[in-house]
Order: sequence, then structure tokens, then C-alpha cells
Amino acid sequence: MPNKTVNLVSELDFETIRGNIAAYIANNSSFTDYNYEGSGLSIIMDILAYNTHYNAVYLNMAMNENFIDTAQLRSSVVSIARNLGYTPKSKKSSKTKVTFTIPTTDPANTALTLEKTTKFVGDIDGTSFIFQPTSAISALSDGSRYLFTDVELREGTRLSIQYDATDGDGIPVNKFYINNFNIDTESIEVFNIEAGTSGNTQTYNLVSDITILDKESQIYYLFESTNRNYVIQFGDGVLGTKPEGGTIIITFQTSSGEAANGISKLTLSDTIGAGRTGAQSFGSSDLVFNNIETTYGGSSEENIESIRTSALNNFSTQGRAVTAEDYRFFLERDYPQAESISVWGGQDNVPPIYGKVFISFKPKRGFRITNAVKQEIITNIIETKNVLTIIPEIVDADFTFIQINASVLFNAKRTMFTSAELKSLILAKIMRYSSDELLKFGTRFSYSKFVNDIDKTENSIISNYSQIKLRKNFPVSIDITQTYTIDFQNPLRPGSFHSAAAFKALNDSTLGASNNDFFIEDDSSGLIRIFKIDSGNKVILKTNSGTINYNTGLVKILNFKPSSVINVDKTIDVIAEPVEYTVSSLRNNILVIVDTDVNINMKVE
Repeated sequence: MPNKTVNLVSELDFETIRGNIAAYIANNSSFTDYNYEGSGLSIIMDILAYNTHYNAVYLNMAMNENFIDTAQLRSSVVSIARNLGYTPKSKKSSKTKVTFTIPTTDPANTALTLEKTTKFVGDIDGTSFIFQPTSAISALSDGSRYLFTDVELREGTRLSIQYDATDGDGIPVNKFYINNFNIDTESIEVFNIEAGTSGNTQTYNLVSDITILDKESQIYYLFESTNRNYVIQFGDGVLGTKPEGGTIIITFQTSSGEAANGISKLTLSDTIGAGRTGAQSFGSSDLVFNNIETTYGGSSEENIESIRTSALNNFSTQGRAVTAEDYRFFLERDYPQAESISVWGGQDNVPPIYGKVFISFKPKRGFRITNAVKQEIITNIIETKNVLTIIPEIVDADFTFIQINASVLFNAKRTMFTSAELKSLILAKIMRYSSDELLKFGTRFSYSKFVNDIDKTENSIISNYSQIKLRKNFPVSIDITQTYTIDFQNPLRPGSFHSAAAFKALNDSTLGASNNDFFIEDDSSGLIRIFKIDSGNKVILKTNSGTINYNTGLVKILNFKPSSVINVDKTIDVIAEPVEYTVSSLRNNILVIVDTDVNINMKVE
């Protein structure tokens, strides 16, 4: 009679499984002194071990695909996200707004329609992209021209798919597939042309809130399918109506994602008004563009890691933005063109403004977003999630420039580089530090890491001593008396605040309305004063032109009325020295180092 033994069943390793099988057989009295390795039983044990190992690995992988944290297949992650009420973002087409006129001899009040299928072409890096209007727009002739204002164009070609609403047996079909994953789901439009002589066209809209649905609601649901295409599903007659017959038409635009961003010139590649009876038609040479916004907003489809995070955050927020983190989640999800986003409540603002939430963006291109983009974000993203008691406000990013004055000691005998070449290498290292460690909200300039990076630039560098200062650039209104606030957000050393260049004040009677060069500085006791240089001597003209809080870095310049400044963009640079060389950024502030603010002095040992 065989001996009863207990074997481990949690092993996944092939050799361990095979050893367990061999040990089990060896304990059986029928196989005493049996040659396992030299017999056919060895092959059987290999097969059993392989089968066990294969099933264990397969079941482990299959189990992992049931959880959003461990799933590896996109189809699995998408399926789980769907159960959490989340649909991954598709590609997003780049957008722009154009304003143009078309000279005409058509009589006044003659209508000209810009159809949704009209194609404009833009080029970037040798690649052409098609743009089409998001909706048909008509303009009336004034007898000499047609004017089209702020026409929104979306990148991509508009396509259409047509399905029968019923199958071969006349049973209504509830799901329809879009077999194209290079689309912008925001461009999808769904229609039902009813059967019969009436042929009425019913428009269906993407569901936004199931709590307000009834059996008459003309909505559709959108899902990503297992092959990365998309599924349109209608209601079930309880939550949304179900088309009973006729023809389903689905239109959408293809998308090239972020590749079409940054185009500033477009041309018409179609004819506008072709086929009109007794009226003109117009081509590319007839259009006179008055304004073209640089294309923006294009982005790639959401990747697996982003879906994991977004699905869980979407489930926890339940489609509402209440906390600052809620706003950050929706904005990061729905506005991927931002490189960095900062959100803070009104209670954390300086000064506090209760009942508001403040939002600031650092775009991937440039330093600030346009007013048109701000309004689009508020309308299309924030207002759809915002609660009524909170007022959102988008503020521009505020940049603090870090000036570097570095003295670098090196051993010339230990390097093949010249002093100038070492200096270039150090400058490149500093600029890489700026791009890697700064240029985002909530970063910190770490002095110890910074000087250590310089020391590691090349083996011949012995040490460096780097002094830093902070520079702010604030815009001024010429010949208008105003109060300006400059926030360094870091403690400042008394007596270090001053303007970097002179300004004129021809129309400021408090400064004598003269043609002198004037300068700003602090008096080391918390007041801002204005002075001029007369025969090499400093002459103080105003001793109380504002205040400076050395603990917080907040500067206020009162009743300031410059008539001209050095900077062509009508800004004034001011400089101050921080108390601590570890500099922090809060709220909408971003730290940055530019090469013109870096001075490197090379010293040979």
C-alpha cells in the first residue's frame, strides 16, 4: 500500500514542481530503488511538471488580468475601466480659429456657406495636415466681401459610416462599430434616419449624466472595444431611447494627434460656394486671412498607465470637481497639452479669496496659454465638472529667473579641454539642470545638488562657488499710474532688491517730470524708494514708493507711472538676493534658469 505524503502545491518553478513529483513517486513502495533519470518515467515526470508549470503561469496571468493594478493587456485595462464608468481618451485633433474675408461682386445679403467638408491644409516639418470646420458656417455679402469670423477648424478628414438599424430579421440592433482607431471621439456625430416616407433625421448625443435620462432621451454610449476601435451603443428603452428602424449614420474625423500642433499658416484646398446658382465660387487665391491662431490641442491616445490612474480617480470623483486635486485630475486628463498644472484653493491664495479655485498652466510650447484657450478650458472642461459654489479662475504662470554667478576652480593639467570648452560644458550642465529639475510648478532649486552637478561636469574641476540671485519680470502700463505687486515667494536679504535697468518718467510730477534715468531699490528697512544718479551720486527722490516684506518676498510698488522702459515688451526687471540658497516655488510660480542669466568665471589652480 503506497505511503501517504503531503506535497507543496504553491510552487511555480519547473524544476521544483518536477522535484515534488519525483519525491511523491519515491515515497511509493512500488517504485523503491527505481531509476528515475534513466527510465521512461523521467519523460512522464517532465510532461507532468511542464503541464503543471504551464497551467500555473497561465492562471496567474489570467488572474492578473482581472485587476486594473496588475493587468498587462490594454483590452483588460479598458474593460475594467469601463466597469468603473471610464472611457479612455482617444487621440485629440489639433484645433485653430481663423478669421478671413472673401472679396465678392455678389449682391448684398447673398449667403455663402462654409461646409463642414471644406478642406484647409497646413504644413509642419514637411508634412501636410488637413483641417475642416467643426460646423457649417454661413456669411452674408455686404456687397463687397464675405466675412468669416473665428471659424473653428479641427485637424483630420471627416468620414462617414452607414448601418441598417435592424438585422436581417427586422430586430433592432443596439451596437455599431467604428473600425478606425485614428479618430477624435469628440468629433463623433450620430444620426438615425427613420424609415418610411417621412425620413426624419434624429440626432443622438453622447451621454453626459445618466441621472437625468428617461426612455425618450436620444443618447448614445461610447466604449473602446478590445481591438482599440470604438463601439456606439444606444439606450435600452429605459435609460435612453432605442432606434427601431431606418438607417444609422456615424460621422467622425480622423486625427494625427499632437503631430499637427504648432501650424500658423493655412491655405484653402477646396472651392467654397461651388454649385450656387447665379453666384460666385471661391478658391484659395480669393481668401484673405486676417488672423490664424497657431494650432494647438492635439494629443495621442491615452496609454495603459494613464488609464489605470484616470479610471480610479474618475470613480472617486464621480464626475465632480470639489477639491484642488479633483480639478488637477480632470485638467491633466482632458488637457494633455499642459506640461505642468498647478491648482490651489482661494484660502491658500495671497491674499486669501474664499469661494474660488485658482488654476495655472505651463504649456508644452511657450510660457503661457492664450485667452481663447483659457475660455475653452473653462467652458469644455471645468464648467462640466464644477460645483456652483466655487468660482474657477485661470491665472498666468509667474516665472522667477535664477541668476547664477559661478566661480569654478579647475586643474588644467588633468583635462584635454581648454578653459572656454570647460565653460561651455558647465553652461550646458546648468541648462540641463534647469530643464530636468525646474520649469514645472512646485519645484525646488537645491543649491547643494546644483553645485555638486557642476563639480561632476569634468574630472579636472576641483570645486565651485556659485552665488545666486532672483530676477522677476513684471509688465507695466506706460503713462498710467498703477500699483504693482511682485511676489518672489522666498525670504529676501534686506538691501538687495533693485531694478536691473533704468526707466523714464516724463509725465510723473512726483519725480519732477524730467528726462532723467530713474531706478528702484529697497532701503533695507522695508520701504521701496526711487532714485537717480546725478554726477555720480545717488539722489533719493521718493522714500516711500512701496513696501517689501523680507520674510515672504512680497513687493508692492505704489503709484508707479513710467513713460518708457528699456525692455521692448514693456516690462521691468527687478533683482533680489534670497536669504537661503534653496529656493522654492508655490502656487503659479515656476523657477527657471536662462543662459543669459549665467555668468561663469573659470580659475586655474
